[in-house]
Amino acid sequence: MNRFLFLIIVLGSALLLAGGCVEDSGPMQLADLSADEQVYLTRFIQLERARAVTLVQRELGEALLDSLAVAWGDSSLVELGTAFGSDTARAAGLHDLLGRILEAEEDSLLQVPLPRRLTEPLPDPLPKVDP
Repeated sequence: MNRFLFLIIVLGSALLLAGGCVEDSGPMQLADLSADEQVYLTRFIQLERARAVTLVQRELGEALLDSLAVAWGDSSLVELGTAFGSDTARAAGLHDLLGRILEAEEDSLLQVPLPRRLTEPLPDPLPKVDP
């Protein structure tokens, strides 16, 4: 496993450990994100989109993953590390938003894993409403 994928797994795990609570002002939306948080979510979704391509076109997907690693470089650890302060409620809200974005992406990740999707904007899903 390359170092870049390991970094994403570690950061994703940190978000999972932060818990499932949301901020007092309600669930986060894309408009609530800092620039660093926006970069983190965008990179995470781009990585998932590239991994989806790998499932149907292995060589192309691996080339996409390699190009992302080169484009983001070693600075991604520092950049992504600054996206998360010590505010666990904010990290949990960010994790909740990431989960909602991945859920909104689910059909397209499974049914339309195309390289051109890497640059499409992130969906801004509505918060879940409990019945």
